[in-house]
Amino acid sequence: MRLKRQTFMRALAITGALAALAACDLDKVLQVQPANLIPAVDLEKPENAGLLLAGAAADFDCAVNSYIVVGALIGEELEDALQTADRWPYDQRNVTANLARYAGNSCTALGIYTPLQAARVSANNIRRLMEGWTDVQVPNRQLMIARAAAYEGWAQLLLSESFCEMVFSHVAGENVNWGTRITPDQARDSAIARFDQAIAAATAVGGTVADSIRYFALIGRAKTYQDDGNMAAARADAALVPLAFEWRITNSNTNTRRQNRVFQESNPAVTQQSSSVGAYYRTLGDPRVPVQNMARNSSGTNVPQWAQLKYTAVNSPIPIATGTEMRLLIAEADIGNGAGTTAATIAAMRTAGNQPAYTGTTDAEARAEIIDQRRRALWLTGTHLGDLIRYNMTLSPAAGAATPWGQTFGPSNGSALCLPLPVLEVQNNPLLN
Repeated sequence: MRLKRQTFMRALAITGALAALAACDLDKVLQVQPANLIPAVDLEKPENAGLLLAGAAADFDCAVNSYIVVGALIGEELEDALQTADRWPYDQRNVTANLARYAGNSCTALGIYTPLQAARVSANNIRRLMEGWTDVQVPNRQLMIARAAAYEGWAQLLLSESFCEMVFSHVAGENVNWGTRITPDQARDSAIARFDQAIAAATAVGGTVADSIRYFALIGRAKTYQDDGNMAAARADAALVPLAFEWRITNSNTNTRRQNRVFQESNPAVTQQSSSVGAYYRTLGDPRVPVQNMARNSSGTNVPQWAQLKYTAVNSPIPIATGTEMRLLIAEADIGNGAGTTAATIAAMRTAGNQPAYTGTTDAEARAEIIDQRRRALWLTGTHLGDLIRYNMTLSPAAGAATPWGQTFGPSNGSALCLPLPVLEVQNNPLLN
């Protein structure tokens, strides 16, 4: 059954805020009204700005947890090990527009479109609300605007890195401003505008917390420029980020939305992995890619079980924006210019991975090495799906090869891996039907 259009968007806008309320007092969970029955004006008040922003943060964190696992299954970092058929299209690389899991499932059930849209809509909603309030009404308003804009930009960026086309609708009070189909390029333009706003607001506020938000937004903007092929602008942003910086998604065992989804998919404490470590990563011997051979196969699919050890508990944080990635971006931007940063970065990365000295001599070899170092250093942090598409990498198993569940793998070239606009969006958006 399709959701009513108004209900669909309103639910996206306030999902995180309701989750924040529930997290504050679990006894009130059963008293929460359905999203379509909650008047927005009752919640969207200046005194609730902190709650709404916390909700946007919760939506973003949970969405990215799911995004990391989905991207890992599509892109070889993880291999599906369950007999659950509606999970297989991720690993099989044949997601279609009517697949329910990727379109409508929550962030706790490996959905990707709705969770990312919920993160984008809730961040957009609180940002615009705070822009209409005053500093008197909302203490630290500019800092909160910076953070909301950064979350919104990141959600737009991740949508642009994973979908062939998308829609950016938003809510305004009880009204819905529906969007039309846009391309990844257009989505990135929108993301850059939000990152610009976050960087400007955080810079104006200053201080340790504002600097952290500014670096988070700078990394997002650098990645967006990188996707656009504007490596000069990407490098300029990357150079402003300290090497040691990390923006981490914080996880906990408070409720399932707060759990580290990668750990829940793959860890050595269970007898049946939901996902096994992908074949490429099992025997690298790289301390940045810690794994454990469980010496058994999954029941049903017969997939060899290898557990990831990068995240060791449901509350392990996930670094999604790091100075390490920016160092690799700079090295890529500097290929062939004689600056020396490319060679120095490759040497440092290979040392960190317990690898022998680099022996490549050409620009093509340097680029291939940087791509491989990204696979290792940024493993299971949500970068690989975007890399597959950007670099048009070739995946294994090849297209047409047999899957463990007796079907065949889809396209093996990265440029063919973007996900289609879900039927769910088309059904609920009056501008599309």
